[in-house]
Amino acid sequence: MFTDLDTGKILDIVDGRRGAAVKKWLKSRPRYWRQRVQYVAIDMSSEFRKAVRENLPRAKISVDHFHVIQRANLMITQVRRRRSHEVFDRRGRVSDPAYKYRKLLTCNLENLSIKQVERLKLILESDPELGVIYGIKEHVRQLLNATDVHEFQARWAVVEKSVKATKMVEAKSLFRTLTAWRRELLVFVRTRLTNARSEAANLTAKNLKRIGRGYRNHDHYRVRILLYTAGLRPC
Repeated sequence: MFTDLDTGKILDIVDGRRGAAVKKWLKSRPRYWRQRVQYVAIDMSSEFRKAVRENLPRAKISVDHFHVIQRANLMITQVRRRRSHEVFDRRGRVSDPAYKYRKLLTCNLENLSIKQVERLKLILESDPELGVIYGIKEHVRQLLNATDVHEFQARWAVVEKSVKATKMVEAKSLFRTLTAWRRELLVFVRTRLTNARSEAANLTAKNLKRIGRGYRNHDHYRVRILLYTAGLRPC
């Protein structure tokens, strides 16, 4: 789904979630239209990024910070599960603090209550590796909160130093991903552009599909969504 970053208006809906579908749609746009596109906000899809770079060479790409945090939270979950098998030789149970209060590991520290902070400390003190990986996650959050390039570079160095200081493969995997998307992260820091409007439009499309009990024909589905967003009703 393609949306206007300024207005949130749905531009078009294509059949498929791969880079080839994006590339085909962009190629079908007039040359003057493609040359006027300045920014594109996407999730962390290498296929989408490649399609945009090839067909919108003048556009700068911003990666949605939500998906970066999602990757960081996944890193914590992977470490927590691995440590449960290494320490207890089983999956987590309610009797384990790290499992019982696992949601706290993915929450923003500043949003926790005093009681929740105490529970979080209990988890981090029970396992040093969880403490380290949680610290790296928080460094990534601070990186995304940078307001200019210099601050971004300084916080990037902190993340890099923290990752190099540990041998955990989960942390190194996340840092490789961040390195691959560093240019797009810098664009996000400068512009704060996200694909939130696209996600909102996607939810609207899903609701329309649910109301229509599903659409077997993509063209009918596409026209129905475009009519709805234009404020029109089908005859």
